[in-house]
Amino acid sequence: MTYLKTYKLSELYQISSGISTKACQAGHGYPFCSFSTVFNNRILPDVLPDLMDTSENDRLKYSIKYGDVLLTRTSETLDELAMTSVALSDYPNATYSGFTKRLRPISDSAYPKFMVHFFRSDYFRKIVNNKAIMTLRASFNENIFNDISFELPQLSDQIKAGDFLYSIEKKIRNNCTAMIF
Repeated sequence: MTYLKTYKLSELYQISSGISTKACQAGHGYPFCSFSTVFNNRILPDVLPDLMDTSENDRLKYSIKYGDVLLTRTSETLDELAMTSVALSDYPNATYSGFTKRLRPISDSAYPKFMVHFFRSDYFRKIVNNKAIMTLRASFNENIFNDISFELPQLSDQIKAGDFLYSIEKKIRNNCTAMIF
């Protein structure tokens, strides 16, 4: 029997801001996860499309590991705020944009393949829209992060649903790739 448990986002994840960079660092160096990569992908791509010249210390501080959730921290509209992309593998030497936030798991209560779909669901989007601050731009900050709570199914059900949805997503990606001439 499935049951739902209420969690605060801060019980499941630790939030961190992304790296601040200069234009001269872009286009060479190490893998880099940009705002657009997060916004356009529910799952981080196997190979990040951008590069950034970063220090070893930066690559440790702003690392991307399995289970991390990257989300857009600012936008011109509420609909584009807190769009997420989940890392389903480790990204050695990669860093992420200062226009994003990283949620690093601190609990085993959320299954990454399930969270891929949960964070993009209408349910979660409504929670974010109700909590977000809109002045000239929509903003997702630590106060909002600490105030968000939601219900999740038990872990065994997350695993079943997450693995099922991920298998469908992989088949769709494989079929779309096979259709390109």
